[in-house]
Amino acid sequence: MDRLDKFLVNAKIGSRSEVKKLIKKGLIKVNGNIIKKVDYKVSDNDIIEYNNQKIEGHKLVYIIINKPIGYLSSTYDSRDKYVLQLIDHKFKDELSIAGRLDKDAHGLLFLTNDGELIHRIISPNKNIYKTYEVMVEGDITKDKIKRLEEGIDLKDFITKPAIVEKVENNIITIKISEGKYHQIKRMMKAVGLTVKDLKRIAIGNILLGDLKEGEWLEIEKPNIFNNDSPI
Repeated sequence: MDRLDKFLVNAKIGSRSEVKKLIKKGLIKVNGNIIKKVDYKVSDNDIIEYNNQKIEGHKLVYIIINKPIGYLSSTYDSRDKYVLQLIDHKFKDELSIAGRLDKDAHGLLFLTNDGELIHRIISPNKNIYKTYEVMVEGDITKDKIKRLEEGIDLKDFITKPAIVEKVENNIITIKISEGKYHQIKRMMKAVGLTVKDLKRIAIGNILLGDLKEGEWLEIEKPNIFNNDSPI
């Protein structure tokens, strides 16, 4: 059970003082009845209306976006473009990003206000694979693919085994279960390849699909574990 004013604030109808005014003016109905008590108790089963429109209560939100190059994987930045500027959603101020991309990379970002799911995605011991399509400069040899798949010593850490597939002469897909700073670029450099374009196309079972750059989509709560994951 929630107070009516708290329910309205959480539903982004207005600030605490604003929703109290709406209630006292008789503009809020609960199950068809005008309610003027700000502390009136409401439940999930109640139908709450403002201007005869049913109010959707607070909920967990799951959003995917195709981040363009040049945008920061950030919910705010005072000096640069950031991805939250591309999203128009009433719960956008609650969203966090599960796994960032470099400014010069593009592709799938997953945003949610579900803190438990974010933890599962970014936690190293959950082994959630992130899939990238990488255009490189240099020869993609079987030996280089084998080295990437076995793990690369990057001095400060050794990468976990990756899943690598050569798609074209200069394009590979690589799946990694980590997300260290510049990790893909550093892995490629370690085997003599230079990244020319980096695009994330999946996080676990969350797929970028046909989203155009800059487009976003609200989705159902995803099952983020993919078949490659040991979990």
